[in-house]
Amino acid sequence: MLQNYIKIALRSLFKSKVYALINVLGLTVGIASCLLIMLHVEDDLSYDNFHEDSNRIYKMVLERKYPDHVTNYAIIPHTFTEVMEADFPEIETTTRLFGGGGNSIMVRYVNENNEEKAFEESKFLAADSTFFNMFSFELLKGDINTVLSGNQSMVITEAMATKYFGDEDPLNKTLKTDFGDFIVMGICQNVPENSHFEFDFLATLASLPFIAQNENFVSFSTHTYVKLNENVTQESLEEKFPKMVNTYAAPQIESNLNTTYQEYTQAGNGYNYSLIPLEDIHLFPVEYQASFKNGGNINDVYIFISIAMLILVIACINFMNLATARSTERAKEVGIRKTLGSPKKLLIIQFLTESVILCLFSTILALGVVYLTLPNFNIIADKSLELVVLNSITIPIILVFAIIVGLLAGSYPAFFLSSFNPAVVLKGKLQTSKSSSWLRNGLVIFQFAISIILIAGTLTVNDQMNYIKNKDLGFNKDRVLVVERAGILKTQQEAFMNELREISNIEAVGGSATLPVNQYFGIQFTSQGASEVLTVNGTQIDDYYAEVMEFELVSGRNFSEDFNDSLSVVINEQTAILLGAKDPIGMRLTNSQPFADSLLVREFEIIGVVKNFHYMSLKDLISPFVMMSTENNVPNAPFISIRVSDDMIATIAEVEGLWKEFAPQEPFKYSFLDQELTEQYKTESNSGKVFGLFATLAIIIACVGLFGLAAYMAGLRTKEIGVRKVMGATILGVALLLSKDFTKLVLVSLLIALPVAWIAMDAWLSGFAYRVELSISTLLLSGVIALLISWVTVSFQSIKAAIANPVKSLRSE
Repeated sequence: MLQNYIKIALRSLFKSKVYALINVLGLTVGIASCLLIMLHVEDDLSYDNFHEDSNRIYKMVLERKYPDHVTNYAIIPHTFTEVMEADFPEIETTTRLFGGGGNSIMVRYVNENNEEKAFEESKFLAADSTFFNMFSFELLKGDINTVLSGNQSMVITEAMATKYFGDEDPLNKTLKTDFGDFIVMGICQNVPENSHFEFDFLATLASLPFIAQNENFVSFSTHTYVKLNENVTQESLEEKFPKMVNTYAAPQIESNLNTTYQEYTQAGNGYNYSLIPLEDIHLFPVEYQASFKNGGNINDVYIFISIAMLILVIACINFMNLATARSTERAKEVGIRKTLGSPKKLLIIQFLTESVILCLFSTILALGVVYLTLPNFNIIADKSLELVVLNSITIPIILVFAIIVGLLAGSYPAFFLSSFNPAVVLKGKLQTSKSSSWLRNGLVIFQFAISIILIAGTLTVNDQMNYIKNKDLGFNKDRVLVVERAGILKTQQEAFMNELREISNIEAVGGSATLPVNQYFGIQFTSQGASEVLTVNGTQIDDYYAEVMEFELVSGRNFSEDFNDSLSVVINEQTAILLGAKDPIGMRLTNSQPFADSLLVREFEIIGVVKNFHYMSLKDLISPFVMMSTENNVPNAPFISIRVSDDMIATIAEVEGLWKEFAPQEPFKYSFLDQELTEQYKTESNSGKVFGLFATLAIIIACVGLFGLAAYMAGLRTKEIGVRKVMGATILGVALLLSKDFTKLVLVSLLIALPVAWIAMDAWLSGFAYRVELSISTLLLSGVIALLISWVTVSFQSIKAAIANPVKSLRSE
């Protein structure tokens, strides 16, 4: 019986090749889109789940409350791990990581023949000896308990072992780095891409003096992870954190700032520590400063899953509309079958078999489409997704998926076609009911409402990205060349910068400890005559950096070589507001911090105020910021920023040539400030591209359905069109008549989609402190785009019906 169903289904499909082709096209694009999205989502959801006992591993993070704002940090004071292991029996083990941030170092290996291999590396981390007990990176060589126990021990990945040592055995070999010499004690597997942190070199944390020598419960320094004992809940441990802060951090704060902890918190300061499950770190909705790399957002995952389901539903709707468009062709077939005794049940099975066969074939094609388009999709999404389907698990899943989609898509046509009255259809008097007409129209409205929402979302994301690109940041980011690792020039740095100023295309040269791309440190002051502690972010710059960045000076002066500014600071307007001073020039700020076995107290004078500038991303409000002089214990600025007037390529070549004169053994590394700033929004930009891609595909799939419905409507009104043409109607008039109904459907879709799109896009934009304002014109534009696309789609069928010979359509009357 099944074999007979399949034969009849194939015969019917081959008989209507155009119908089958359009159906296959719609289903193939829909299923391929769904598969691509699910690969994208699966990759995001797979982060860090390869670690054994990952459900018991958590990262400790901090919500730092300041008097006027709140900042979330991915790093915490490094000494907390010691007290937690001693005080909290709930914890099985802890480990810390230090590093990241993309900063590069030089790594060198000199073999027995005195041949050197030197490379610039950016994936360098330091870790506790418990690292491999916590995380399940396979150790290929070395003892898991001792590879990081020595003061200068190091573990490298397989890739680095091949890169530096080739066929040599790397164990016990020495690698020279900017942080000192390390002995390779182990080799581990390459870090999977779905890890929230990456490393090629893992040094022992004991090699960093400040970790071992300084007790610290206040300054943020390390990424800290805890593994809880079985049956211990996250919440039960978090309840103990406030007491831990009061016990260990409060005395250090009181000692450093010469104030009580109660006064400190009453001024608006606070430390709220919490835990994030390891598998949630990549998609955590809160953004944390000093994270290892840009993560995703769980809300984006929900959005993409919704898009995948909606696109699949649109594809199924297309199948239904195209099937009903052929109802006039299949009606006599159904009538004859029923007259010959075929029960309704068998007809339903027959039509469902046709839809399942089409869907299975479409699924096979969709897999081919995914395979061919995946490299380009990876470029858009900035991922390395792979299609792995040929195994005993995925093949049955795909088959079941195809059958379910086929049954879903074919259900309405099967019941609709099998319900025809044979007496009516054999007389050629087939009439469609109002309920089926409403259902078809409702499905088209639903399709275009989804499409309009996706178009509106794409336009809004693009508007926000353009806003970010063109926003006045309070400094000039354009044409700024940044020379990195400048600190290695040491005593030659000043001479190097003076030589740079002699290059004709260079307008200004300045040095800084950080770049305005979420890089800064925290510092605390007490102002004269006030007991409140002023907690601000800050950086250190030289006398020329403000000129390079073109900061706007509101009052006072910038750092200058004509003055000794080692105890001077320049503040932003937000700091002046926090100080409550209309004219803060000349005010003194006292900073206290531990130094050796005593407390170092320094008094700084405010010499200038600059207009607020965005030193953090546009997701965060501008907060108080202080710039200190590099004369204050920073002999070498890690970054040299160069403002270039013209011919960037030639200028880079000149700067590189000068670098080789001063540091011939060191590679020249540079970047562009505007690109560094754009990198902050890489996740949002990639999501926007993926969003736009699938919005386009949704529109294409919806148009296929609209094409089918247009054919159906034109078929129903064939005689009406013939009469109108005989009575003198023009081709344009007939085309407009048929397009009018679909225009109404799209307009109804617009009314439904606009409020949904407004709410969804407003929620997405709420993640930015500085954002575009939602515009009704943007949403209306999405409706106009959908309307124009629908007109183009319908026009083919409308014009085809309008130019048909009316004699043929009226001959049977």
